[in-house]
Amino acid sequence: MNPRVVSGLTGTLIGIVALLMLIPASLAAYDGSPRSTAAYGITAAAAFAVAFALRRLGRGAPDEIHRKDALGVVALTWLCLGILGGLPMMIEGSIPDPMGALFEAVSGFTTTGATVVGDVDGLSRATNLWRCLMHWVGGMGIVVLFVAVFPILGVGAKHLFKSEVPGPITEGLRPRIQQTALALWWVYGGLTALATALLVVAGMPLYDAICHAMSTLGTGGFSTRGASIGAYGSPAIDWIITAFMLVAGLNFGLYYGLLKGRWSELWRNYELRFYLAVNAIVILLVAASIHARHGSVLDSLRFAAFQTAAVTTTTGFMTEDFDTYPDVARFALFLCMFMGACAGSTAGGLKASRVFILGKVVLRELRAAVRPHVVQTIRVGGGNLGREVVAGIATFFAAYMLLFGITSFLLVALGLDLLSAMSATVACLSSVGPGLAEVGPAQNFGFVPGLGKGALCLCMIAGRLEIFALFAVFTRECWRR
Repeated sequence: MNPRVVSGLTGTLIGIVALLMLIPASLAAYDGSPRSTAAYGITAAAAFAVAFALRRLGRGAPDEIHRKDALGVVALTWLCLGILGGLPMMIEGSIPDPMGALFEAVSGFTTTGATVVGDVDGLSRATNLWRCLMHWVGGMGIVVLFVAVFPILGVGAKHLFKSEVPGPITEGLRPRIQQTALALWWVYGGLTALATALLVVAGMPLYDAICHAMSTLGTGGFSTRGASIGAYGSPAIDWIITAFMLVAGLNFGLYYGLLKGRWSELWRNYELRFYLAVNAIVILLVAASIHARHGSVLDSLRFAAFQTAAVTTTTGFMTEDFDTYPDVARFALFLCMFMGACAGSTAGGLKASRVFILGKVVLRELRAAVRPHVVQTIRVGGGNLGREVVAGIATFFAAYMLLFGITSFLLVALGLDLLSAMSATVACLSSVGPGLAEVGPAQNFGFVPGLGKGALCLCMIAGRLEIFALFAVFTRECWRR
């Protein structure tokens, strides 16, 4: 790893975040809130100073970037974002606890949506906008934005892009990686604008519509209201948010294909079919279990579809507290927290493609137990999967479950009950946000001890970076020149 390369590129990324911080600062000034204006103005200045210092340290660095450098840039950037993102909330006084502010910022940029704030309605408009803006930028990834705007990295940009975009397989949509990232951002921005417009038409105020559209497309879940989407009590808004959560959970490469007229790619995509099938099954199961509560089939489907999409896409919005659902529905949603949505989306979790392939691996082993001398291949998407892909997916699953077990054990040791500890861990590791029991949709993470918050922050970053991209930085091999 070349420290100069890492410092220079990280400085540029921090500079982008500093510019974005001027948006809530401007809103605070417009609202006549001097405390909020000062908080975001001071933090923006500090971020610019950090960016300048890192750029100075990176002077003379070669333009070429290697895999180790990309890992360092991505990991260092996401760690810095937590500190800088939480600083204005500390200065403003909305989250005075340093560990709580760090947790909130990491949750924002990693699009987790877990919060330590008990009174969201009491936050300033600037802070609520900043929380949702963190989701939106973190959703597609600040690093993807970087390679879209700064093509000077050439081939080396591909390492940054592949380290940031979640999923087992990342394929270029265009010949150049900069064009690929830019195409993704055009699709992402267009969908956000469309969601905002539809929410305004459905009766949501413009400010709320912008914030919720950013949270939805970023699959984050921060809301401007304490009761989340349920505060509006609007079936139209519920269905719009549900649709866009599902849209955000799809591989964004498919949208680029649609723009090019390649409609047949949609149904040929095995992950899309599996993802929609899982959602349909869980929606029907949840709707059947809560029918007695709502009395109407349509209302049951509406609430079930919303909560299921909120969990499977790891968005984390709510229209009602799903922790009060019957146990069969709660358990189904708990299992969905592990899977997440599609690879190449803004969502977290194991990803539907990995779960699908793991299922096929199990079936192959069952067949091999009966006919051990027959060569068993795994066919996915019209082709055979290589051993390296299957081994990589199995290794990722093992690492995911190991991190899940260690963090859950730590939270139990810190005093959380078993269900709260397990659901808090998977909610952060899969970027879902709310869990069950003490960290349910109607609760928050404010009571978790500082050490527990730190461990959950690590889970959020690890889950966002697909685990290995973060922990590889702590190996000796990564630091060797």
